[in-house]
Amino acid sequence: MRLPTRLNILLKLRNITFYAMISATQSLEGVTSRINKNEHIILLDCEGKDLPEVAECLRKVQLSYGLGDFWVTSDAPNSFRAWCFSVRPWTTYLRIMLDLIDMGVLDYNFWFWTVKRGEATLRTSNKQGRPPQQVVAFLKGYEETAIPDKLTRVLYDTGVEKRGAILRFPFKRA
Repeated sequence: MRLPTRLNILLKLRNITFYAMISATQSLEGVTSRINKNEHIILLDCEGKDLPEVAECLRKVQLSYGLGDFWVTSDAPNSFRAWCFSVRPWTTYLRIMLDLIDMGVLDYNFWFWTVKRGEATLRTSNKQGRPPQQVVAFLKGYEETAIPDKLTRVLYDTGVEKRGAILRFPFKRA
């Protein structure tokens, strides 16, 4: 049975908040950014802007950090994944993501989970109801890079729906 939407439940009692979500989920396959203990390839999830705006922002960080080629993939309007195989320290990777947040193109949930886990994950499989990802842009870089010999593959679950109804307790009128 598939739920038609996502239901977020928020219960606040004084200084304690309980949050729960009920949603249909899907299992996806992806790769992580971690190459070794403190080095990462640049994986980015960009949302909410059109391709020319995303490409312009990626060009800015590419120039600022001397990054290699970017491959940009998409499977839905204004939803992009950027792949760059330049290897950078964790702190530099965080600065790159913060610059893209300031520019308004990096998905905040991607940022949150990347910081929480200490590595980024970009999906390689298809989401339900979407066509396969395709390369929609290629940005020539400033250094020669190659796809690492070994990338860490992961399986993870995510909600089918990104938005849904929110129930707040106690209910407060505006």
